[in-house]
Amino acid sequence: MLMRTYEKVNAMFEEAGGYLPARKMLDNKITTVQIRTLLQEGKIERVSHGNYWNLMSGKKKPKNYKLIEACMTNPKAIICALSACHYHGLLEEEPEELYIATARTDRGGMKLKFPVSRHYFSVQSFWDDVQEVKTKSGIIRVYKVDRSVCDCIRLEKEIGREKVELIVENYKKRKRTRPDHLLAYADKMRFGRIVRQYLEE
Repeated sequence: MLMRTYEKVNAMFEEAGGYLPARKMLDNKITTVQIRTLLQEGKIERVSHGNYWNLMSGKKKPKNYKLIEACMTNPKAIICALSACHYHGLLEEEPEELYIATARTDRGGMKLKFPVSRHYFSVQSFWDDVQEVKTKSGIIRVYKVDRSVCDCIRLEKEIGREKVELIVENYKKRKRTRPDHLLAYADKMRFGRIVRQYLEE
């Protein structure tokens, strides 16, 4: 493969923030054979089906690369619960699995190179309290802090009471919280009583 092809591909990745979908390369006349060669030579890394990370620059992946790669892999996925609380600073230790929410009607693939805990939400509540964060390397879709705390309480049996208590304790210490909003969402999801017990402790 010609040196100018490597340079062209590297420039495309750099302009996009380090990640590129295969379709972008194909649109710019980089063939599937050339993409395969770049993979075999360790110039690029496949992060999920049809999505790649640039290895030619020698740069490290961004801090929140798992969140970016998940949202890139499924454009309708949202970071939720434990992972959202970690993102918002309510949990110091990164969860072993990335918590992802998708609508119950969404059967899009989520095959990633790290463990994922996928949770299905009703279409009615799925888009409530979503914030979209644009980074240099891609978009992160994550539930806002109040809803994220609420979802962790709802998933107490999976997450563990001790960790949920820590999240709630850190939530109470925050200056900007909306407990009324949190409770309204909890009531909507029919577990307001449990959430109130946590907040009153």
